[in-house]
Amino acid sequence: MNYITGKVFIDTNILVYLLSDTEPDKRKNIQSLLGQIEGENPIVWSTQIIQEFYQVMTSKYGKEPQKIKAIIKQFTTFETVINGIDTINNAIDIQVLNNLSFWDSLVISAAVQSSCSTLLTEDLNHGQNIGGVMIHNPFAE
Repeated sequence: MNYITGKVFIDTNILVYLLSDTEPDKRKNIQSLLGQIEGENPIVWSTQIIQEFYQVMTSKYGKEPQKIKAIIKQFTTFETVINGIDTINNAIDIQVLNNLSFWDSLVISAAVQSSCSTLLTEDLNHGQNIGGVMIHNPFAE
């Protein structure tokens, strides 16, 4: 049974693990979790996540650009947040108020903007609520 409710924002590291050849346990965990979520909860990402995912997969993991482009196209059912000036300004406020990096704050800002209840990431504190978004690290359990 899915214990996550509402819209779910997915951070870059979650998508990277989904395709990981080096961390099969994390891949299996994420595949299972996303399988549950996708059927019951809208999944959201942002232009930042798409860009970071492409960069990590092609630069760090050496994947072919066209292969990653094809994978990105498979996620067309995800709602996409375009990081505009309001998202950036809110990220700056989140950064200052929570003492976070700008890039993590931009992820949170996009999740807030799209009314997500949950942010899936391993980069922030599991269980913390920022701006009405609950941080969920799927590996913390």
